[in-house]
Amino acid sequence: MCEVDADIWVLTETFVDRSPGDEFDCVFSPPHHDRRPDPSERWTAIWSRWPIRALDTPVPHRRGTVAADIETPLGPIIVYGCVIAWSHKPTFDDGTPAATWEVHAAEIDRQATEWLWLREHHPDRPLVVAGDFNQGRSGRRWDYGTHALRQQLTDRLDQVGLRSLTDLDLVETGQLVQSHVQHICVSPELRASGRVHAWERTDESGQRLSDHPTLAADLTVSDAVQPAADGRRGPRDA
Repeated sequence: MCEVDADIWVLTETFVDRSPGDEFDCVFSPPHHDRRPDPSERWTAIWSRWPIRALDTPVPHRRGTVAADIETPLGPIIVYGCVIAWSHKPTFDDGTPAATWEVHAAEIDRQATEWLWLREHHPDRPLVVAGDFNQGRSGRRWDYGTHALRQQLTDRLDQVGLRSLTDLDLVETGQLVQSHVQHICVSPELRASGRVHAWERTDESGQRLSDHPTLAADLTVSDAVQPAADGRRGPRDA
């Protein structure tokens, strides 16, 4: 994290003390107790160098979703941190048994409903959705997930007006040795100002840092919009 030095981090499968630095504040998803009863373990954390405020709606969810309002130099944005359940999640929220990929599919729909609510109720704020999607979207033959689930997520992103910056083959470009399942999606007000950066799961000595690579993107205001004099966003002049 020190090497990458991002201003906003969405960390998944993390702990409350895994901070990028003393200058960061954080909002967390609730304790989940899925694997062990440790209240410091959280599915998702959003760390920000800039002022951050947790949103009460949508309500942070034990499956790893939480939304925050962040005051950035580009203006206020909303960041939605998430984990979309992996293939073998055994039960739904009510405790009933689930077959392979069923909870994943249900979480795509649940989370997409929240993304749409955020867009409708905060139209003046760009939206970033980022985290562990448990879905490979690079087009490689052995991407994690199924074609049907990839299409389901694509349809939901299109419905909300979000574009994934990370549907890339980072193996082909030589940035990673295995396909990734982490993704960064943005509303039309934002765009990447350069290529997506990626770091392997291990450091130079081979020590395992995580079970997933690290992805990062530099974001800027889209060519379609620009900050107005009052700080709100409007169409860019021709």
